[in-house]
Amino acid sequence: MKIKKLRFKISFWVILALFSTEGVLAVPAQPAGGASSKEAQAILDAIDAAQQYSSISYVGTMEITQGSRVLKKQFSAYARGKDRVFLEFSNPEDRGVRMLRLGSSIWMYFPSERDTVRISGSLMRQGLMGSNLSYEEVAEGESLKESYSAEILREETLDGRPCKVLRLTSPRTDVSYPVRTLWVDDVRKIPLKIELYARSGILMKTMYIKNAEAISGRLLPTTIEIVDALKKNSKTVFSMSSIKLDIALPDSMFSMEALTK
Repeated sequence: MKIKKLRFKISFWVILALFSTEGVLAVPAQPAGGASSKEAQAILDAIDAAQQYSSISYVGTMEITQGSRVLKKQFSAYARGKDRVFLEFSNPEDRGVRMLRLGSSIWMYFPSERDTVRISGSLMRQGLMGSNLSYEEVAEGESLKESYSAEILREETLDGRPCKVLRLTSPRTDVSYPVRTLWVDDVRKIPLKIELYARSGILMKTMYIKNAEAISGRLLPTTIEIVDALKKNSKTVFSMSSIKLDIALPDSMFSMEALTK
């Protein structure tokens, strides 16, 4: 069946959630009301508006620290629309390992075993290739505005930049983190820091945007640090280079045939 091609809006949340699909704007969640909530929703609009593209390719690296052990991984990434992602790893230990995401379904291919594994159940909570990003987070495909209501908590300076601190909450049970706190740069309209909480209020992870670059007229985060709050000395630094936006990516790239070739 031929899938109709649409132009989607993809924000940097997509990059965080592997690495390409969480920023499609649709009907927003209902805000709590009041001027603060309305301004917070406007900030989310500005974040998405500044970072829209229909497709992306890039070279990604992950430096994964687990205690005293440090792993380095490199991959080529391709994404189109809100629900298609293809990765191929090229570092020596993982050369030829591939990941395909179609909607909320994820498959991994391991060439040494010539084996294809569909990620489901308890595997969804494991880290992608040992990183601090879970498959469950990778599978999320909706924008923040679709799932969360927002309010401004305060104004604060972070790394010398004035920020609005936003609190996002979701009543839904199918989101990885029901509560998020964002420090959003007042001028550049990108989050500089994101705290991710369980519904119990326990801090699970913190993300830091370490670098952002202008690519084809959009300001995109290119280096992101993900720190696990529950494990000592556990973090992943994710970096992007050779970024290309709004390029033609064929249907055949996002297929089981491409995954297992």
